[in-house]
Amino acid sequence: MCFRPSVVVVRHGSVTLQHASSLSFVDVTTCEQWLSLKSRATRGAVAPLAELFASEPSRTQAMSIELNVDGQSILIDASKQNVDKEVFCELAGLAMRAAVADARDAMLSGAVVNTSEVQPALHTALRAPRGSRVDVNGVNVVDEVWSVRDKVSALAHDVREGRRVGATGKRITDVVNIGIGGSDLGPALVYSALSTTRDPQVRVSFVSNVDPTNVTHVLAALDPASTLVVVCSKSFSTAETLANARIAQQWLADALGREAVAHHTIAVTVDASKVAASGIAASTVLSMWSWVGGRYSVSSAVNVCNAIAFGADAIDQFLGGMRAMDEHFATEPFERNAPMVLGLIGVWNRSFLGRGSHAMVPYSDALSLFPAYLQQLEMESNGKSVSRDGEVIETETAPVIWGGVGTNAQHAFMQLIHQGTSTVPVTFIGVARPTTAHHEEHTALVANMIAQSAALAFGRSHEDPARAMAGNRPSTTILLSALTPSTLGALIALFEHVVFVQGCVWGINSFDQWGVELGKKLAHEVAAELVSGSPGASRDASSIQLQKWYLQHTSRA
Repeated sequence: MCFRPSVVVVRHGSVTLQHASSLSFVDVTTCEQWLSLKSRATRGAVAPLAELFASEPSRTQAMSIELNVDGQSILIDASKQNVDKEVFCELAGLAMRAAVADARDAMLSGAVVNTSEVQPALHTALRAPRGSRVDVNGVNVVDEVWSVRDKVSALAHDVREGRRVGATGKRITDVVNIGIGGSDLGPALVYSALSTTRDPQVRVSFVSNVDPTNVTHVLAALDPASTLVVVCSKSFSTAETLANARIAQQWLADALGREAVAHHTIAVTVDASKVAASGIAASTVLSMWSWVGGRYSVSSAVNVCNAIAFGADAIDQFLGGMRAMDEHFATEPFERNAPMVLGLIGVWNRSFLGRGSHAMVPYSDALSLFPAYLQQLEMESNGKSVSRDGEVIETETAPVIWGGVGTNAQHAFMQLIHQGTSTVPVTFIGVARPTTAHHEEHTALVANMIAQSAALAFGRSHEDPARAMAGNRPSTTILLSALTPSTLGALIALFEHVVFVQGCVWGINSFDQWGVELGKKLAHEVAAELVSGSPGASRDASSIQLQKWYLQHTSRA
C-alpha cells in the first residue's frame, strides 16, 4: 500500500552537502506510469470523493502529513483530492522514473540545474546553518551567506536602536522598499504576515509599479528626514526599480540636500559596480548572488526591510522555518514528503485531468498576499512550453494561479468553483490560533474554510437543479497551529519545493524566465520611440496605432 499515516518532526540540524556538477533529465511522457495515469484519467477510473471516503476508512489519516516546526505544527490534508491508492502509487513510480529525488539532491548540493543560464539554484543555501558547507566552484558559499546575514543583522540592530539615524539626526521611523517581482512580493508578504502578530518597530512601505502614482502616493505620507530607502534589484538594471529609485532620491535631495541621499539609501544587488553611479554608498550595499533567482530571494538580503521592522531574530526564525522544510524535503521518503506529494498531485490535476487553474484561498488576512506571491513563484518558474533539452513539451504544464482571501472569496468567485463548468483545484490555508482577542470571530473564519472544503468535495442533492451541487471538486487544506516567522518560512519553502518537483516531472528548467526578458527588451525599445515621438516603422500595425494614439492624447504628436 502506498499510503501511510505520518507525523514528521523537523529539526534544525547541520547538513554538509557535497558538490554535484551535472544533472540528467528524463522524459517520462512515454513511460509505463505516465501512460497508465493517462488511461485512468481518460476512463474516469477514480471514484468520486464520496465513494473514496466511504471505501477507505483511513483515507484522511493516510493522505495527511503533520510537520512540527520550531514548536509549532503544520497539518497538510490532501484527502479531498481526486486521487485514489492506485493513482498515488503510479505517481510515486512516476517520480522515480523522473529521478525527482536525484534532481532534488543535485539542486541542494550546488549542481547546475539552471541549465540555460549555467547556474546552480541555491536559494536553500541562504538558510543553511552556520558552519555547513555548499561548494560552488570550490568556494563554500555558506560562509559568504553568513557574512551578509551578519551585516543585515548589524544594520537592522543599529536602525532599531537609534544608532543609524538620518542626515539631520532624526531616528529612522520608516523604510521604503523599492523593488519588483521577487524583490517586492516576498518582503511584502512577510511584512503583511508578521505585522498581525507583532508591531513593527519601523514601518515599511512597498513601491513596485513603474506607474509614478505608486511611489508618489507612498512618499507623500513620509518625512524624508526619518526615511530609509532600500533599493532591491538583483541586476541593478531593472527599469521599474531604477525609475522609482530616482524619484525617491530626488525626493530626498529636495528635502535634505543631495549629499544626504547616500545617507538615506541602501542597495541590495549582485552587481555592486553599478551602484556607485546611482548615488548610493558602496559601504551600504548588501550582496546577492547570481545563483539565486529573484522569485526565490525572500531568504536573502532582499528581506532586510523586515529585519529592520521586526528584528534580526524574527528573520532568523523565518529562515529556520525554511531550513526545516528544506531538510524535510531532503530526507523524508516520498509518501511522507509534503513537497513531493503536493507536487505530484498538482501534476495529476494539470497534465492528466486537464485542470488549467489553481485557486489559492488563505483564510487569514495576514496571508492575503500569498496568492500573488505564489503566482510569480509557480507561473514564472513552470509557465513554459519547451523542455530543458529545447524540445516542445507535449503535455500541459503550469496552471494559472489565482485566488483571494477568505471569507471574501465566498462572496466573489467561489460560486464558479462550486457550480461552474470548469473544475478548479483549491488550496485552503488557515491558522488555528487567532492573532487577536476575538476568538469567536476567528472560529467562524476557520469554520467557513472547513465548510467550503466539505461542500466542494461532497456537494448536495436538490430537486431544483440550480441548487444542486455535484461535489467531487478537489481541494487541499493546510492548517498552521499559529502564524509565526517559523511557520511562515516553512509554508513558503514548501511551495518552492512543490514547484521544483513539478518542473522535474515536466522536464522544465524552473529557474529561468526568458518570456520576461523579451518583454523587458521590447518595452525599452517602445519607450525610446515614445520619447522621440516617432513609432518604429517596423512595429506591427496594432502597436503603431497604440503608440500614435498615446502620443496624440499626451500632446506629444
